[in-house]
Amino acid sequence: MPTHKTLVVPGLFPALPDSEVPAVPGLEKAWSQGDREVFGRPLTLAQWPPDGKTTSESVRRARETGVFHTAPHWLCADPIHLHVEGDGLILHDDYTFGLSAEESRGLREDLNAHFAVDGLYFHEVTPTRWLLGLSTLPEIETTPPLQRVGRNIDGHLPRGAQRGLWQARFNEIQMVLHDHPLNQAREARGQRVISGVWLWDEACTEPVHEVVESLRAPSAYGDAEGWVAALEDFLETHWRYWQAQLRQGTLETLTLVALEGRFSGQVVLRHSQRWRFWRKVLPLMQMPGVRPLRES
Repeated sequence: MPTHKTLVVPGLFPALPDSEVPAVPGLEKAWSQGDREVFGRPLTLAQWPPDGKTTSESVRRARETGVFHTAPHWLCADPIHLHVEGDGLILHDDYTFGLSAEESRGLREDLNAHFAVDGLYFHEVTPTRWLLGLSTLPEIETTPPLQRVGRNIDGHLPRGAQRGLWQARFNEIQMVLHDHPLNQAREARGQRVISGVWLWDEACTEPVHEVVESLRAPSAYGDAEGWVAALEDFLETHWRYWQAQLRQGTLETLTLVALEGRFSGQVVLRHSQRWRFWRKVLPLMQMPGVRPLRES
């Protein structure tokens, strides 16, 4: 067993009002009395660790899937549902819907047939995580979906020199999927239809520590009930176990890294500290460095 353990937990300080975050005595004591550090800027999981080896999310997926050498360039291309709200469209990813392997294959087959003339090809990473293989490098800027889920997509479609081309393709994908038999069947079952594909990419570092991602999506969506359920699972499956190892002396240090949401920073807990009882225990969302909800 290692003597030093690091858990990276994006969404641990969620994008929720303080009143919707319950008391978590063990975590509050840890963050109040351990060696706490607030990072100089908000960081996402893709940016951690800051000095790590950098690649892109699309290339990482292509290498892991074994298709990297089948195309010279890549974009992430994830199935999405677009909810009409007023005059806008609200982005939803697979946190709010499921997609079977058969459905994924059927949708991609029709998209690939339609876009073959343009040299575009959709690959599956998982049923709800796709890749788009390209013959030329797209001259666009994009927004990772977790930065926009649950909110209006206005201003977050592909931008840059080729924005016209890629926004047109975004719309064309919607047209191909609109009356697709698989979507008709989903609608008949009361399931969310697959409205389109979110085209994006971002630089990311190679993770070097264990990452617990279950709190990311509910934090990004502002889903208080889902976040509390994910927190309880994290406490049961990770926190209590490693806290016990630290208390017993099996671990010398336990480091929690919080990213995204309303706080980016870390706390280092040491077996030798035996807790610093003179430090006041603060509620989780009142720790120094927690950003106001409107800024997160």
